[in-house]
Amino acid sequence: MHRSLRASAAGLSSRGLLLAVPALLALAVSAHAAVVMQEKTVSSGFGGFGNGTSERTIVIAGDKSRTDESSTYTGRFKTIAGGGKPKASAEITRLDRELFWYLDPAKKQYSELTFAQLREQLAKGMADAQAEMANPDARPSDPNVVTTFSADVKRTGKKETVNGFAAEEFLITLTATSKNKSDGKVVGTYTMTMDQWMSTAVPGQAEMQAYYRRMADKLGMDPQLQRTAGAAMAMYGDGIKELAAKMKDMKGYPVRSTLTIQMGAVLSPAEQAELEKKKAAEQQTAAEEKKKKDEQKDADARENAAGSLAQGNVSGAASGFLARRLAKAAEKKAAASAQSSAGSPGSSSGGLTVVTDLVSVTTGETTASFDVPSGFKKVERK
Repeated sequence: MHRSLRASAAGLSSRGLLLAVPALLALAVSAHAAVVMQEKTVSSGFGGFGNGTSERTIVIAGDKSRTDESSTYTGRFKTIAGGGKPKASAEITRLDRELFWYLDPAKKQYSELTFAQLREQLAKGMADAQAEMANPDARPSDPNVVTTFSADVKRTGKKETVNGFAAEEFLITLTATSKNKSDGKVVGTYTMTMDQWMSTAVPGQAEMQAYYRRMADKLGMDPQLQRTAGAAMAMYGDGIKELAAKMKDMKGYPVRSTLTIQMGAVLSPAEQAELEKKKAAEQQTAAEEKKKKDEQKDADARENAAGSLAQGNVSGAASGFLARRLAKAAEKKAAASAQSSAGSPGSSSGGLTVVTDLVSVTTGETTASFDVPSGFKKVERK
């Protein structure tokens, strides 16, 4: 949880704010001995740069917690991120000692972050954000462009069994729109959508809620979040205030979360239908033109072959037919490849999708260790 909160405080950039939404959800969770959760996250997008899978086990016992994670990066540049092989890590939180430990099992190393250090980072992040807002040089270079933010939380009314839990669907949307002041034209947009399936039937929710509330109290998180929200509202308007207020109605624990960040506006059903209609018409026209060209090429190939045969050049005629057949096969393969990679109309190739599933939850005794293993060397955090 604190990782997301650090991200939200460190600069309060628009995208950082979008990704801070899970932190608000964690604090809003209507969350026994120990609670053990198994989660799986699959991410994809940004041209293959964000592709990967993470599986984690989270254990909460009294004033301690531990998260063991195995992550496999399958996107571009995977050779510098584990070479496509699973990479293990662990994080231990000790409320009784007010610190976090981050373990690297492969290197037998660990680093430490105290609550005091985290509070300092949060305060610095907010101070930097406020200074940035007050500094005209840090504002967008084009004074003729204004960006507005809108936020919404919708209860869709859908209720299903998700990962074995009775759940209700909520949609959280945050949209940024940049317009030209002179003519009102949109010059850029991006949208963050979080599809949350919330369940009140998850075992151990009371214990989880109590644990995270104690952590928030020790970190002074509530006042921090209030100040963060205030700074965010100064930058992004009342959309953030509206978002925070509506999220309070989300009860339960997320058993499936789908986060989508899309460059470009999300189309309405009517806009999507119109775009598909236009694209279909363009494809039909292109197909007709291609058919005419293919017919002409075939006719030319037959004519050339007939000429070769008339001159007794059988091999020339055969090679002409073969060349035309190979060309048509190559064109067909290229068209199929383009179709498979094009995506649906209106889709954004620059989007990112992250899906997190709560695979299982159990309560009872645990054998998990909440101490640094012997033999591990302490290193400074980067």
